[in-house]
Amino acid sequence: MDSLNCRLSVVFLAFDVFFMIFCIAMACIIFLLLFCCFPILATVAYAMTIGDGASENDIRSLPKYLYRQQNTIRTSEGDKKQEVKLTALPGNSICTAELVLHPEDSECCICLYKYVDGAELCTLPCNHHFHHKCITKWLRINATCPLCKFNIHRGETLV
Repeated sequence: MDSLNCRLSVVFLAFDVFFMIFCIAMACIIFLLLFCCFPILATVAYAMTIGDGASENDIRSLPKYLYRQQNTIRTSEGDKKQEVKLTALPGNSICTAELVLHPEDSECCICLYKYVDGAELCTLPCNHHFHHKCITKWLRINATCPLCKFNIHRGETLV
């Protein structure tokens, strides 16, 4: 009877060892599959969202302006304030003649560069403005404003 207990103990111990090795091997295989397949999954997820961008007609219909920085104006406190105007591009009947920007708003929130004289800007329906090239690239991927998430297709904010 004692030898039977000894054999059963050895069999159960061997089973436990093999089961532990099997579990560790499966965990490693799953980890490697996830690690190797993650770029593929990310690419597929990106490809699924490509259709969410704006069409070329939507992008072309946005008002375009040329950025012009006017002369500085002195105030009573003696500090300089700049008046900035956006002049409508010729042939763009959608927008108003000019749009006045505060100097602190004179930078693109996508590329983080300040606007320079003659830069072509676009204004979204939510009244946020960006470099034309920056917002065109953005809207091809995602049809929402980068700042307030206003959807230019549906005319609603997503947040």
